[in-house]
Amino acid sequence: MALNIYWTGLLILLPIVALFISHKLILRLIRVKKPKKEVVSQNVEAKKFRRIFLRVYLVVMGSEWLQSPYLYSLFRDEKGFDERTVAILYVATYLSAAVSAFLTGYMADKLGRRTACLIFCGIHSLASISVKSNDIRILIAGRILAGIGLNLLWTVFESWMITEYKSRKLDQSSFPLSAMFSTMTKYSCMTAIIAGVIGYCIVLVLGSKTDTFIVSAVLDVCAVLLMLWTWNENKGTNSGDSIPSEEEGLKNDTTDDTISKRTTGNLKDARVWVLSFASCCFEGAIFIFTFSWPGTLQAAHEKAYPGNSNVIPYGVILATFMATMVLGTMIFGFLTRKVKSDTSEEVTVLGAIFPTLLLGTTFFVGALSFFVAAFSKTEFHSYLAFLLLELCNGVYIPSMAYHRGLVVSDSRRAMTYGLMNIPLFIFVAIAIYATSSSGEQRQTLFASSAVLPLIAALAVVLGFGLPNIRSGFSQVKTDEAESTEKDVLEVEDTK
Repeated sequence: MALNIYWTGLLILLPIVALFISHKLILRLIRVKKPKKEVVSQNVEAKKFRRIFLRVYLVVMGSEWLQSPYLYSLFRDEKGFDERTVAILYVATYLSAAVSAFLTGYMADKLGRRTACLIFCGIHSLASISVKSNDIRILIAGRILAGIGLNLLWTVFESWMITEYKSRKLDQSSFPLSAMFSTMTKYSCMTAIIAGVIGYCIVLVLGSKTDTFIVSAVLDVCAVLLMLWTWNENKGTNSGDSIPSEEEGLKNDTTDDTISKRTTGNLKDARVWVLSFASCCFEGAIFIFTFSWPGTLQAAHEKAYPGNSNVIPYGVILATFMATMVLGTMIFGFLTRKVKSDTSEEVTVLGAIFPTLLLGTTFFVGALSFFVAAFSKTEFHSYLAFLLLELCNGVYIPSMAYHRGLVVSDSRRAMTYGLMNIPLFIFVAIAIYATSSSGEQRQTLFASSAVLPLIAALAVVLGFGLPNIRSGFSQVKTDEAESTEKDVLEVEDTK
């Protein structure tokens, strides 16, 4: 019965996701209002660009999702390494990502983002193949390559997409950049669902978790061919961007289709470091969860069914996590569109600060889910807590991409993204090594991790929310004063 909770969760979540997606498609088909001709042209170009980007991006993410749920179990169960050795392999990944962050970002901006994406595929495939070896030195070398690849995956694909989006002037279409972030997360999660089921079948048929890594390397080769065939090269530009004032930023915040005009921040902008700190806290907690959930659920299963040697279906569990993330992504898209659809002054101000408030709320609920996981006594309750955490993660990913898109300039986008991730990688490396935990220690680990999202919520609200609230209401008052003055002048002219 314990094994069935994961299949049951998948069978419940998949129809819900399908219902949400089909509901959106039906509304789009029956929509009466037609856009202008020039917007129609831009919409066609936007859809074409979305296909070009997502074909590559989803193949790459499929390659990553095929192997990620099996990494811990491969080292711990199949290869028989102890907990501390597994932690060292994970630490090698994140320290490598931290050390390489500046260089890989700088080279991507200078040499080209497509070139960096091609390099990622080569590095990622070598790291995948390395797991066939049982030599700890080769495995560590593979994890070092995986860390470099992880840094590239998190920076260069998004950097290429944003720069290409702007160069094609797609901000004039009805497909805003924030919708692209939401689409990326949604389809990445759907890819992960498929990859989780396929990975489970591969392990079931072939009998080894290493086979999923070999299939992953094949997908990397497919991504290379697609990029060479369909992608242009783009590099960092010296556009002379400057940081906008708070009032200008507020005006640009109020509509998603102007978000691309506001990527003007740099490393001197405090907001960049607020986001870096918040992502370090929340994503650090998520990485600890990623490292810990396989052992946590397996230990809970063995405790509930002593003497049962069955291994929980990691691929199926990943698929349920990703289905929940899809729901979180769609919640983000729905709520942000709902608030921004009202053009009244009060709601316009709310539209500027609402994504930040939503991000802060996501952090708070994420902290709550960690607390539930820390004190849960059964496999089922732990599983529900993890699903809630993945729901928060689904809201977080497009929301953080939205905020980063506001404050990071195109000229140094890949490098800035890489530098923003350095504190995260260092934190994760230290945390995983320090907490290479046994079953009893995981309660303390989850309880401690719950504090991190709360700190992230405080940082985002203070760093983004309050300044926007102050500037927003001062802007409304200014507009009201200007409107009153204009009315008085019109009355005087009439007299």
